[in-house]
Amino acid sequence: MPSQRQTLKANLGKVQIQGFALVAALLLIVVVGIVAATVLQTTSTEIKISGNQRQAVQDFYAAEAGLAEGRARLRNRVGAELFFISDLGQSANPFWSSYILTSSTWKLQDDPNFSSQYLNLIPQPGNPTSTAVLRNSVQSSIPYWVKLRHKTEYDAEQAGHSTSTSHYFDGDGSTSKHQSPNVGNVVYFGYPNADANEPQQFTTQGPTPWLPVELVTSKGGSGTGGVLLETAVVHPVGPNHLGAVYAFGDIKLSGQSGTINGHDACGVVPSLSPVYSGSPISSGAGFQFDGGPAIPVQGSVVLDLAQAASLLSVGVVPIQSDLMNQHLSTNSAPDTYLLQGATQSPLVIKNVVGQGILLVDGDANLEGEISWQGMIIVTGDLLVQGDGAVITVNGGLWAKTITQVGGHLNIQYDSCQIKAALLTRPVEVMIWREVL
Repeated sequence: MPSQRQTLKANLGKVQIQGFALVAALLLIVVVGIVAATVLQTTSTEIKISGNQRQAVQDFYAAEAGLAEGRARLRNRVGAELFFISDLGQSANPFWSSYILTSSTWKLQDDPNFSSQYLNLIPQPGNPTSTAVLRNSVQSSIPYWVKLRHKTEYDAEQAGHSTSTSHYFDGDGSTSKHQSPNVGNVVYFGYPNADANEPQQFTTQGPTPWLPVELVTSKGGSGTGGVLLETAVVHPVGPNHLGAVYAFGDIKLSGQSGTINGHDACGVVPSLSPVYSGSPISSGAGFQFDGGPAIPVQGSVVLDLAQAASLLSVGVVPIQSDLMNQHLSTNSAPDTYLLQGATQSPLVIKNVVGQGILLVDGDANLEGEISWQGMIIVTGDLLVQGDGAVITVNGGLWAKTITQVGGHLNIQYDSCQIKAALLTRPVEVMIWREVL
């Protein structure tokens, strides 16, 4: 029989073993708890990161959707005239700006670059100069707001423009820096002078037939977060304006009569010569010319009409045959039409009334009564045989060569009609960036 002392010692050993087991169990529970907490924290963090990433992606695409609407509403499309947004002045206002809102709860402070010196319009259908904070987006579910404004010299200088690093042709006679609120002149996209055969960004002190470079800023998301994107876009410009009529080759005007006038019908820009040609120009006694100068000019500037027509042909109305006895477009909604013949014979344009841009890929014959407001560009040879009818173009006419053998040809340069026609074309993105 074990003694009482031995029994006590044995029980004490058991207690010690049980104590160690309890401590070990408690330590294991603590370790497991720490591991579980770490796993839960990591999982929670990853869920937050995933949620933030998902929100960032949603905000980014919302901002992209805003840019898309801004670009679309800078274009005067048929059937969407009420949603078209544009500077309504004859000359571009450097402080013009318009907002597109998807919510009427938008606040001025939501725009980090808001400035009270700008117009800050929020146009509504039928009220293009409204400033009331009301939803005016064409969509209803994507959260964004958009600001449209003209690019100015100050914007270009902020992006690095200087006399040594030029971002545009400085045609206004001043190279001094600008600081807000003096933003300088508007930056346009087009041809800064009569010698230019490639469009570029430029400034000018005087009026110009070309349209401004537009800055489109879009904020996707709501609240203080979100994504802010900006693009610089331009309207396609077509060929340079050298005269009311331009031809790379010969111009022979021997029809019954005609009047070609290079004075701007809407009185906005300086007058052009009535006719500009790279080859000899001949006309009958029944023709009258006016403009600045008032006589036809033979010069050396060569315009690439095929390239100009190609750049204007995005999203056009295609016509795969002769164009006869048609009334195209209206004064409020001009459009662009592209004629492409299936054969090598000239396309016939006869008894047509329309407004916008008429592009002909190849040769063309103008016959019968023609009345066109805007631009006619023929990449090949143009034959005018009106057979006693009157052919009228208010805007401009470009072709490879022009030969008139009949009818009455009346051409009047009109920069307003040309601008209206160019505003129907989709804008082109020059720069895209995320604003930090």
